[in-house]
Amino acid sequence: MFLYKLSSWVDRYDPFWYGRLIGLKAAYLAIGLFIANLILQPPTPTLVMLFSAVGILIAELPSVNDLNKKDNLYLGYVILICMTVAIFSATVYLKGWFILVVSGWSYILYFALRKKPELYALVSAVLMLSLISLEGVNSGDFFKVLNTLFFVLEFSLIVFWLHKLFPSLYSRIWLSSILRSLETLQKMILDLSLTRSAQIFSQLRVAESSLNLLVKQNYAHEARQITDLLSHYHYYLNDLIENKLTVTYDLDLIAVDLARFELAVRKQAGFYDRYEFCAALDLEHHNQIYPQLQETWNKLCVLANS
Repeated sequence: MFLYKLSSWVDRYDPFWYGRLIGLKAAYLAIGLFIANLILQPPTPTLVMLFSAVGILIAELPSVNDLNKKDNLYLGYVILICMTVAIFSATVYLKGWFILVVSGWSYILYFALRKKPELYALVSAVLMLSLISLEGVNSGDFFKVLNTLFFVLEFSLIVFWLHKLFPSLYSRIWLSSILRSLETLQKMILDLSLTRSAQIFSQLRVAESSLNLLVKQNYAHEARQITDLLSHYHYYLNDLIENKLTVTYDLDLIAVDLARFELAVRKQAGFYDRYEFCAALDLEHHNQIYPQLQETWNKLCVLANS
């Protein structure tokens, strides 16, 4: 009971599991980096560990929704952080001119990524960490800066392999977005209003976006089918409510079926209750979609547990 209440409380603040994923990964990387620090003992351990880990956490942001893109983003981050630290360390003694160097380099980075504003967070992190490094790295001492950068590269390689060995939890993002959309669909029926329509659209958009992260799972095709079927439900209910094409009793039947499906998703288990077809003409579309939804979910559960 306590765990259920705790999970429900966390869901209110982290409805799509992104925060929990980043938190778990940060803790996992911290343990791995502390072990690496005990063995390798870099001269500025805090900075080296911070430089190598931040890029992976940025790669877990919702806007980066492709596995290859996450890897490439981290590679780009490592290159940029090493270049920026080297440039700032070499020019920090120029005093007033250093401000121009920082401004010019910042402009170049932001301008280069002007067509990908979702990566601006990466540039901001690189610039901030590089300025912080001026307090910890012996700026102006070529060999000490170079030594620090070699340690950054070494720790970055460790972080990359830790990232690749981290269990895939991206299915939790998809599952959470599906649960949120099912909850909102039922509330939409209860309210007999379209005010929640935009909310459902955003929830299903998260589910659609997370599908790219499931490409290596054997149930990726079924996950896409379920997302598409729920999208059909959204438009179908919009039409019924907006045009008042059906009575409240028939809508309640849809809500009951969706609640049954939501319970199965929460339990992450198949449900094999025989579907009772509704005779009402307005529910003909429901009679087509719901059995497909049930069949596809059951198939996904079999594949996920195989």
